[in-house]
Amino acid sequence: MSSILNSQRHIQTVPELKVFWQEFLPHLSDRCVLLLSGDVGAGKTTSVQAIAEVLGMKDVQSPSFAIHLRYENAQGKAMDHLDLYRLDDDDDLESSGFWDLFAPKQGLVVIEWAQRLDYDYLPLNWQRIEVSITKGPSETERIITSRVLG
Repeated sequence: MSSILNSQRHIQTVPELKVFWQEFLPHLSDRCVLLLSGDVGAGKTTSVQAIAEVLGMKDVQSPSFAIHLRYENAQGKAMDHLDLYRLDDDDDLESSGFWDLFAPKQGLVVIEWAQRLDYDYLPLNWQRIEVSITKGPSETERIITSRVLG
């Protein structure tokens, strides 16, 4: 297991964030769920946009109202992006088609506000990585802490 998947990194700028994800993403398995948590304004959506840019995907935005958006690059690689901020209950999650996202043999599922989800229900045959983004001591600094679950 790569140590980058279980690490802490201090990021000062958006270009540094992109470099972080360029280094991080090659270590993911073919079936991976990234569980992003952090306060409002911590940089979860900015991280998803950086991930998408690294993967060659465009026009990524927060799916706050839709809960789920799907992006694909020119090579057909897909990323499912969920934002659980407005999630009221498990019925909202169920109606989003959430559990269907884990049916394919490969995929990348990125979830903002993942702390609203019980990780124990996530499929064990998918790599599960918790990524916490917190604000640092300076206004622009972010601390990204990642760890592989179970």
